[in-house]
Amino acid sequence: MLSFQMKEFFIMMFKNILLPFYTTLCLYMFAQPQYADSLLLKLYQESNDSLRVLILQKIARIYEVNENNPILAENYLLEAKRLAESIKSNYLRMEIYTSLGVLHRNTSNYANALKFHNDALNLAKETDDKYQQAKSLNNLGVVYRRLDNHAYASEYHLKALKLSEEIVDTFNISVACNSLGNIFSLNGRYDEALKYFQRALYLSQQTHNLLGQAMNFNNIGEVYEFKGDFKKAKDYYSKSLDINYQINSQKGIAINFNALGKIELYTGNPLRAKEYFTKALEIDKKLNDKKFIADSYINLARAQLQLTNDRSANENVYACLRIAKEIKSLIHFQQAYEVLSDFYQKQNEFSKALEFYKLASSYKDSVLNEKNSRHISTIQTLYETEKKENEIKLLLQQQELKQQEITRTKIQTYVLMIGLLLSGFMLLVVYFALRDKRRTAETLAKQLEEIELKNVLLEEKNQEIEQKKLEIEKNKDFIEQKNKNLEEAYSIIESYIQKITDSIRYAERIQESIQPPVSIVKKQFSDTFIFNRPKDIVSGDFYWMLPKGNKVFFALADCTGHGVPGAFMSIIGIDLINQAVNQHLLYKTDDILSFIDKQLIKRLSKSKNEMILKDSMDIAVCVFDKETYLLEYTSALIPLFLQRNGDVQELKPDFVTLGAKLAGSSSKNFTVKSLKLTPGDWLYLTSDGYLDQLGGENNKKFMRSRLKEQLILTSGMDGVSKCTHFEKTFLSWMKRNEQIDDVLLWGIKF
Repeated sequence: MLSFQMKEFFIMMFKNILLPFYTTLCLYMFAQPQYADSLLLKLYQESNDSLRVLILQKIARIYEVNENNPILAENYLLEAKRLAESIKSNYLRMEIYTSLGVLHRNTSNYANALKFHNDALNLAKETDDKYQQAKSLNNLGVVYRRLDNHAYASEYHLKALKLSEEIVDTFNISVACNSLGNIFSLNGRYDEALKYFQRALYLSQQTHNLLGQAMNFNNIGEVYEFKGDFKKAKDYYSKSLDINYQINSQKGIAINFNALGKIELYTGNPLRAKEYFTKALEIDKKLNDKKFIADSYINLARAQLQLTNDRSANENVYACLRIAKEIKSLIHFQQAYEVLSDFYQKQNEFSKALEFYKLASSYKDSVLNEKNSRHISTIQTLYETEKKENEIKLLLQQQELKQQEITRTKIQTYVLMIGLLLSGFMLLVVYFALRDKRRTAETLAKQLEEIELKNVLLEEKNQEIEQKKLEIEKNKDFIEQKNKNLEEAYSIIESYIQKITDSIRYAERIQESIQPPVSIVKKQFSDTFIFNRPKDIVSGDFYWMLPKGNKVFFALADCTGHGVPGAFMSIIGIDLINQAVNQHLLYKTDDILSFIDKQLIKRLSKSKNEMILKDSMDIAVCVFDKETYLLEYTSALIPLFLQRNGDVQELKPDFVTLGAKLAGSSSKNFTVKSLKLTPGDWLYLTSDGYLDQLGGENNKKFMRSRLKEQLILTSGMDGVSKCTHFEKTFLSWMKRNEQIDDVLLWGIKF
């Protein structure tokens, strides 16, 4: 139970903290001038097709956001789509389909947006990628909300919310709550809207997602605006604007300007409102988001109508209508006809005013019809009912576990009582045995006294023996002195042994202190275990880990020998790998191994022409990108095994070792290999101590084939269970044999 909670905690940390951080970092990078040019150069130089797809996606994002060129952005995304499909990468295909869907949604091409988001959803279902499913469901919901189809929108968002809660995906929970709040707000169900907005705001604050906080402050303000509480609405709009200024979200700033302008309009300040709407329109035109351009036009028309700028108001209304027709927005038709009705009523042309009022009402009925409202309520009720049923099931499971714990406690109590009774019985047996032994000793003592008396009577007959005894007595002092000297020597040796043992124990603590504890390692991965069994007190094997940004560097090494010499080599190895990453900023795994190799040779050199050939190190260094799930590794004789969906694959190392080298030999080549991981994959790194251990029925080595069998056997276990299993398997295999080498086996779940 504990391991499952830890796993869910790490998943939540990854998706709620690292994912928003990575998104913010990417937005900052895309804002850098001439970044597209450098990416185009990198695209030309890059030969790896997977990396080319990601570069094309970044270039498209720059042209869409910074250059305001959606056509060129689409061209780059289509090329990325072609390339992703040619290499048959499901992950990259889903990424590009999603980017194309968002691009078409932002340019109001909703038919294509729906197509690409559905493509991403279908592929996510085929690959059982629940995170991508939730993301695609939310994207489809946003498109249907843009089309004013609130029934479909709410259905997709509630599906996304349910799935996100199952996998503890806080980011998509927040997105779904935000959109559902907007739908309920537009349908006049303000209390339900506030519930969803406040949940989304709480999640955004917990994950330090400033963009999400800004959106939810604005949405909560809109609910209070609809309820007529303009003071509260203005406070929330202002909070949202402050954050949008902080993160430089131009779209968010434009939305806030429109919102604050409406508050000024409702409170009798049309001139101030016009200033807000004009600023919003300028930003929306730069961003080329037609929905928000239409919002700004209609708001500006309302302000100009109050300022009696009838001609300008009329022009802005028809500008809104043109966009509404282009993007098929029912709500913008409704708003435009409402303003035209007010305009003609002001001109005393009541027949036209009535005509446009009826048109506005018809579109309002289309957007907020009773059927849609009932459909939304039904879906919401089904969601709440299923959620309560799941809570009841969880409560019953907890009660069952509690009852099992009570039963287990009783059994432990009974076992303890039986153990105490048995212990008491054994004490009585020992007592009576000792008493009988003492009585026997007393009897023997009496018999000895009798023998002594007889010996006195025979004393005269044993003069020769006595003479020899005198000679022995003369030598007794000499023997006693020798014994005393031996005892003193033994005491000194024992003292030295104790000091050496204490020193080695201290070295063991030092060695443990420079390696990260398992609790720290677990914070970087979904699950992990480390089975570390030195041959002697200290070990020549070591593991190492260092998180940097969204990447985690980790390594496992097997140094020459074991015990104290091996421990010294391991300390040198940890020092060199820290120098490589922290001081020399080497982030490529082959560069790190080359640096360690050269420094190891330099430190272990006896002279310019002679090397210590037996001092060497086998090591594997890996770099895991938490965002892309890309693993890069370079291994020098360290076996690596990948476990995915019950299957185990061995990742072959380079057949070269670090340190050992003959004078004048050629330089060593280390290769970087990369592997695309998926959530749930396990990676295992091991020294040769486990594989080379003698044992079993025929006293043979354990070997790789048996290790693979054990990895497959433990595929459904968590980290703690795996560690226990491998320890029991090792001890069972070794039996009464001596352990021949240090053993280190590290398992990591991604």
